[in-house]
Amino acid sequence: MVEWKEYRIKDLGEVVTGNTPPTSNREYYGTEYKFIKPTDMVEGQRFVSTTEEYYSELAYQKYKKCLLPPKTPCVVTIGSLGKKMCLTDTECFTNQAVNAVIPNKENDGEFLYYAFKASVLAYVKQLDSGTTSGRENVSKSSFSKIKVRVPPLPTQQKIASILSAYDNLIQNYKKQIEALQTAASELYKEWFVRFRFPGYKNSRFENGIPEGWKIERLGNLFEITSSKRVFEEDYVNEGIPFYRSKEIIELSNNQEITTELFISNELYAKFKNKFGVPKENDILITSVGSIGNSYQVRKDDIFYFKDGNLTWIKSSSKKALSKYLIYWLKSDLGKNTLISSTIGTSQSALTIEKLRAIKILVPEVNILEKFEQKISSFDIKIQILNKQIANLTQQRDLLLPRLMSGKLKI
Repeated sequence: MVEWKEYRIKDLGEVVTGNTPPTSNREYYGTEYKFIKPTDMVEGQRFVSTTEEYYSELAYQKYKKCLLPPKTPCVVTIGSLGKKMCLTDTECFTNQAVNAVIPNKENDGEFLYYAFKASVLAYVKQLDSGTTSGRENVSKSSFSKIKVRVPPLPTQQKIASILSAYDNLIQNYKKQIEALQTAASELYKEWFVRFRFPGYKNSRFENGIPEGWKIERLGNLFEITSSKRVFEEDYVNEGIPFYRSKEIIELSNNQEITTELFISNELYAKFKNKFGVPKENDILITSVGSIGNSYQVRKDDIFYFKDGNLTWIKSSSKKALSKYLIYWLKSDLGKNTLISSTIGTSQSALTIEKLRAIKILVPEVNILEKFEQKISSFDIKIQILNKQIANLTQQRDLLLPRLMSGKLKI
């Protein structure tokens, strides 16, 4: 039987804490090396595909001792603890809120990523020492002393190959979803921005728009409202997921949902009967702070949501028009229109009244129906891929603790 031994993290490799170059000197920032910050990481996602900022060659020369090679596990140790980590896929740098472990020759970086995910990530939360600013914090010294059970290198590599096969397939499916969404967005632009819709060559245009199309206020097309307020005492440990702006932003960016709040099934049923809940094709829009992230409710979605920060467009009964609207909201024109309609100085807000007053171009019904039919084929494929991702994620997460316990024979 393969023997697993317990080691401190610092005995598994070199622990490296990142740096943030002075932002006043923009010569430190360029396009050469990824500069990973916690805000670039996506919970549950192995690699960071793109970063907000990159190191320049000048920054590389100054901080090259902190350069991380590919397959280096990175854990957030300042800020929101116990949630975010990643594995590097290229040479890169991190900021000071991240501790990375460059594995020594006895250890595999990809295995360490999964080992940290299985045990270290949650333990980091318990080590929070706190700071005068109130931010969660775990020192490099405390992080380095965390103990991890690991097998010999050959077994590490076998375990890593099993788990990475799941993640590779999940990533492949996500890329397929992105390609389908890009194709759908291009179809929208072709028909409704460039006006190359079916039959456009035989159409007459009046004042720059096709004959029979019209300009309408959103409030005249849909009922726009919010939800019943949920109080803190209504939260439970398990039940119906409770979405805030955070969850809607994650959904709109194709990220994995990390729901932290729930309401009881009984309260959900009460709200559903009295106030209604989002139905398939309804649209939710973030309307405070981060404006204009929009999500169209899917067939199998069951959740409740917070009023005030989210606006609810009840569009389920107008499927074709609703499908057109979600693509308008996600277009550059839609996003800019929402932002320009906000009020407030210290914190922007998009009120229901302002949203109702927004005007959009509405195509003829037959064009809307043809567009909806085309888009539905993309949606069906995306739904199938999302289900496959969910199944693979569940299988991987069930397998992870069994593999890391050392009891499952490889």
